[in-house]
Amino acid sequence: MINKRAFEIYRLFAIKQNSIFLLLCLILAGCSYTPHHYSFSLLESQNETMSFVDSDVEFRFVPSSENIQVSIKNKTDHEITIVRDIAEYLDPLGKSFKVHYGYDYVEEVLNFKIEDRRSVDPLRIKPGTEITGYVWINNCPNFLIGRGTVLISTYNIINDMTPLLPRYSFEGSVKELKGLTFNLILPIDFGEYVRDYTFTFMIDDVIEGRKN
Repeated sequence: MINKRAFEIYRLFAIKQNSIFLLLCLILAGCSYTPHHYSFSLLESQNETMSFVDSDVEFRFVPSSENIQVSIKNKTDHEITIVRDIAEYLDPLGKSFKVHYGYDYVEEVLNFKIEDRRSVDPLRIKPGTEITGYVWINNCPNFLIGRGTVLISTYNIINDMTPLLPRYSFEGSVKELKGLTFNLILPIDFGEYVRDYTFTFMIDDVIEGRKN
């Protein structure tokens, strides 16, 4: 069994080191490769604000090759929850992935993997308030999950990150991605019912990166 105190110390250290390791990874990748540049549109709203609003909730999006920033505002007079355990990302080829939704990728992976989680708790949003987080692919099912699993480093977590779309030429071709779509499904629990909000994004343009 993992020592709880040791785990908490390790997790705090990992979170503090996250930004440093990520910056180093980007610098190293940037020394050899120029990243692909994408532009996106949200098909549901057909506007440049990348937002969707109904009588109950408002969503705003900032997609990138690595993740999607999502802001969610509760417009109702009661608490609602994001059912993260069944949220889903469908890539341009229609392949389905479980996702993390949170603010820090390393922390989400540590919570999911080391705490032996098969599911994640819903995120609660109080009436009239808003939360902002990021959607990443949850590739933890590809890891060895279970009690007694050896602690993994922040560097390995970032290195094993699966981007939503290829970031560099060595991660895959992007020639055929222009004009394709991908989907994000975010289930919201309103108490008496759960509604799946499905958002379709189009890849409007791709400027291919290159190896320097």
